[in-house]
Amino acid sequence: MLARRPLAAAATAMTAALLALTALSGCASANAASNAALGKQPATSSATSAEHVAVIGDSIESGLGLDPSEAWPALIASDHGWRLDNLSVPGAGFVAEGSDGHDFSAQVDAAIAAQPDLVLIGASDNDLGTDPDQLSTAMRSTVDRLAAALPDARIAGFNALSGQASDEELAAGDTALRQAVLDAGGTWLDLGQPYRGKAGLVQDDDEHPTLPGQQAIAAVVAAKLSL
Repeated sequence: MLARRPLAAAATAMTAALLALTALSGCASANAASNAALGKQPATSSATSAEHVAVIGDSIESGLGLDPSEAWPALIASDHGWRLDNLSVPGAGFVAEGSDGHDFSAQVDAAIAAQPDLVLIGASDNDLGTDPDQLSTAMRSTVDRLAAALPDARIAGFNALSGQASDEELAAGDTALRQAVLDAGGTWLDLGQPYRGKAGLVQDDDEHPTLPGQQAIAAVVAAKLSL
């Protein structure tokens, strides 16, 4: 059987341990003070520091015909560490109803609930044929609603991406959305048409981008956002 330690020895050991802990605490405090003096910030987890981005769009943004991870929003999120809510639905527009039976208003609801740092919202060729005044009103109402509900978020609009529609056909919708976004204090991204009419970048339906086409869009968006 082990002999019991004398009380005096135990007290001495406990005192030594407390002094060691105090010294360590003092070192930690000194290091923190030193870091503060040098302007160093305490480390934060990537989950809290990553930019939270919501995307409102149609089948181009959702990656129709590809795996969702191959759509351009997901490609940028992977490269730049975004926390992404890609809310895009094939067939949807500011007026046009998508495959879920809703126009962009349902995506706006989800974006507002998500409270992102950045909202990307694009014009859509799904709205072609809509009365121009009706479309302009819907765009302005949608953007104003986002701006009012997310005052601390950045809003960036972009032109409709299409494999088939011409620039002339898309011009009215693009112009209306651009004005609505700028009037709301947002940013306009003129992406051009990174994949339209380019061999290997368009799927067999002549409308949707292939993976290289999605990569081409991602590169332009990242450049416009200066990522």
